[in-house]
Amino acid sequence: MPKEVLNVYLGWIFKIGLAAVILSALFLFTNLTTDFYDTPKFLVLLTFTGLLFVLSSLRYTLEGKVAFTRTPLDLPLILLIVIAVISTFSSASPFVSVLGNQAKPYPGLVSIITLAIFYLVVVNNLKGVRNVRQLIYLLLGAGAILSVATLLSYAGVKLLPTPWQHGTNFTPTGSSFSTASVLALLLPLVLFDILGKSNIVSKTIGAVLLTLFGITIALTGSGLSENTSWTAVIGALAGVGLSWIYTKPKLTDKTLAFLFAPLGIIALVVMLSFIPPVGNTRNPLYDFAKNFPREVQLPIEASWKVSVSAFRDSPFWGSGPATYLFDFTNYKPIEFNNTKLWNLRFDSSFNEYLNVLATLGGVGLVALLFLTVLYLSSAFKTIQENQSSYEQTPTSRVSTALAVSGIVFFVILALHASSLVLWIIGLTILAGFMALNTHKESLPAWAKQDNLKALFARVANTITPNTSTSELINVDALPSILLIVALGLVGFVTFFGVKLTLADYHHRQALEAVAKNDGIKAYNELVVAEGLNPYSDLYRTDIAQTNFALANAIASAKGPTQENPQGSLTDQDRQNIQTLLQQSINEGKQAIALSPKSAVNWEILATIYRQIAGVAQNALLFSLDSYGRAIQNDPLNPQLRLNVGGVYYAAQNYDLAIRFFTDSINLKPDFANGYYNLSVALREKGDLNTAIQAAERTLQLITDKESQDFKTAEAFLNDLKTKAEQDTSTQQPPAAQAEGALKNEGLPKVLDLPKPDKIATPPAVKKPNSTPEPSAAP
Repeated sequence: MPKEVLNVYLGWIFKIGLAAVILSALFLFTNLTTDFYDTPKFLVLLTFTGLLFVLSSLRYTLEGKVAFTRTPLDLPLILLIVIAVISTFSSASPFVSVLGNQAKPYPGLVSIITLAIFYLVVVNNLKGVRNVRQLIYLLLGAGAILSVATLLSYAGVKLLPTPWQHGTNFTPTGSSFSTASVLALLLPLVLFDILGKSNIVSKTIGAVLLTLFGITIALTGSGLSENTSWTAVIGALAGVGLSWIYTKPKLTDKTLAFLFAPLGIIALVVMLSFIPPVGNTRNPLYDFAKNFPREVQLPIEASWKVSVSAFRDSPFWGSGPATYLFDFTNYKPIEFNNTKLWNLRFDSSFNEYLNVLATLGGVGLVALLFLTVLYLSSAFKTIQENQSSYEQTPTSRVSTALAVSGIVFFVILALHASSLVLWIIGLTILAGFMALNTHKESLPAWAKQDNLKALFARVANTITPNTSTSELINVDALPSILLIVALGLVGFVTFFGVKLTLADYHHRQALEAVAKNDGIKAYNELVVAEGLNPYSDLYRTDIAQTNFALANAIASAKGPTQENPQGSLTDQDRQNIQTLLQQSINEGKQAIALSPKSAVNWEILATIYRQIAGVAQNALLFSLDSYGRAIQNDPLNPQLRLNVGGVYYAAQNYDLAIRFFTDSINLKPDFANGYYNLSVALREKGDLNTAIQAAERTLQLITDKESQDFKTAEAFLNDLKTKAEQDTSTQQPPAAQAEGALKNEGLPKVLDLPKPDKIATPPAVKKPNSTPEPSAAP
């Protein structure tokens, strides 16, 4: 029969496809895309999900009915999709919300929809304890390989020839957090084999895996430095604790040796890695740990203020998927400038719940909490039911292990912002748990009675069942309609997905060309990428900067020099410079139109205007306006204020230069560069006493007394004290200097920019007496 054959093939396609998704999530990376890790992993996920969606719809059509598995998680996942769609349409940067930010698909709208459909596809095709066990074996085998590869990189072993894979923090998932978190999810699956009634071979394999996973988590998923995350370690400890509680092993049980021996080895490795050696002894493990680059996490205090401020301004639908970077620059608190992370821009919150609060609003947070509560309720219910039968049935042991692993997943979400890899593996585990706990009947006997309490129970169970249930819908036209919808949706995604993937490939080739200093090839590749995907602000800013670089190269080669004050620019050269600069400005403006909340885009445009001051009338005015709008979107950034002060200094407007340099040190009182630039501006203003005070403060703030910065500042202070005008009158502050031949005033004017009607000038920043609350406005 055709449908029987289809079911067989569908089963094999599902197994192969799911294995491909898991293996690609953990191991796939390539330098053919802009993002080496997330993009190729997401493409495999998207392909598998689309293929299974169509094949499942075809099966329903051939069978003439729609039979599917309902789980408690279906409704909250569907709600998250609906909320993400509404949030995207209400976002100030909808194209960023749809496709993701900075060429990373997650957490854009497309990735959210794909992940939700992936869960539904897996839970409806994963049948029986045997298939679930096969899935667990695949996860554990892949986890073992991932651990070995990560530990070898940690030890400095170069696994692959390309230089970008030679870092000690290289891991195939793309981040140490993702690797350590995935291994923490897999720990309960190992522990239940060790502590349960399994044979000696299984316990031995489990002990080896526990040792590998535990060492990898401890060494790469934690750190003693400030703002490093312990999320994976806490998740792993939660998994160990819950596994111990729910297996209740006897203290005299010989199997405990298979648990305590790996834990002892892990503890020994951790002590040797993080405790300094005594005397002159050398400890390679300590050196590895000391030199390992740790991933930093946005502090919870700053994250809370950013997310709450974003919620205040967009309470229902948030700022849009993948827009946390814009929320951070808009709402970060001023005390953040006093941390070591002050010059970083974070695109994710402290944890997933605060991330959703900011980007998907209060409604999105409710949906995520709904998902969390429903899973925890189902997991703890299953664990309680299985405790009595744990030692008797393998199914109950696997079900409990998956339940604990799912709990660890939500613990990790509460302690760290998620990643694409974490969601793929996490949803696979949740789907395995739900598929293993499918029942025909999910209502207790009392809920079938004829009273109000039973009625509410039946209504609630209809909306979202408390366990997984098999459902059948007999509507003649529904299977065909579903197939048409699936084909249309997959065809639409395939058409645009191919275009966007090709665009990303050409953008990667452009970046490779830039690294080889091949400006012409970079320009041509970017033009192709932009033609395939005109909605990426990243492509626009890159091509804007490439156009400027090409124009600057012409001006450098043929512009005025000391030997040839007239230069050798031809009319064609002037025309080429004019065309390139006009394209550069236009592309910068297009990037802002696509993502108006991006302070980075405004800053790039401001820099371009500033660097073409020698060949464009009113360029500095447009630069000041663009900087002002950048400050509107990043109001507490001291570096932007410093840059504006540099523009005013270059224009010899020392009063406003002093004002903006003062703003920068009011925003960051330990900003040595701000004090140095302020000192130079004060000298030009003639206020030598105040200039000397600012210079002395500069020296106090430079911690490395042997650095070139300290020597420069010290020489400048000595010049101030000796009042040597012939030396000090010619020195410019660093903020007033901008590289580029197009700043040369001797060049002919090739652009006549109309004078702007109004310059976006931010108000002055008062010196704070206490820590102010974050504000959306400068």
